[in-house]
Amino acid sequence: MDVTIDTRNLCRYIYLLNAKIDHLAEFETDRGNISRDQLYIIEMISEEPGITQKKLVECFKKKQTSVSRAITRLTERGFIEKESNPQDKRATHLNLTGLGKRTLENLEGEICKLSDRIVEDLDDEEKAAFIRALKKIHI
Repeated sequence: MDVTIDTRNLCRYIYLLNAKIDHLAEFETDRGNISRDQLYIIEMISEEPGITQKKLVECFKKKQTSVSRAITRLTERGFIEKESNPQDKRATHLNLTGLGKRTLENLEGEICKLSDRIVEDLDDEEKAAFIRALKKIHI
C-alpha cells in the first residue's frame, strides 16, 4: 500500500467517517430525538459538572452560536440547567438535570452499538490501532 496516496486522502476519509457518524447518530428519547452534537454536550457536562458555556465552546470547537442554540434546546427540553455565576454574571455554568443523567444512562447501549457499527469491518488488531491513532491525534 502506498502511504502517500493514503495520507493524501486523509481529509476525505475523515470527512466520510464524520458523515457516516452523522447519518447513524441520532438518538430517540422520551423527549424527542437528540442529535450527535447535543449528546456530545450532555456527555461533556456529565464529565465536568458545572462546566461553563465558554469552556464548552472551546472544547467543542464549534461556533458560539451553534453551541448556544444546542444548549437552549437542551435546557428547554429539560436535559440541562443553567446556573449564573454570582461572581461573574457573564459566566453560565451547566449541569445535567435528573432527566439528562437518566437519558445519558439509557443511551449508553445505543452509543456502544453505534461505535460497534462504525468499526464493524475492522479486526481486533485494526480496532486497537484505530483507537491508538484517534487518541494520539485527539485535539
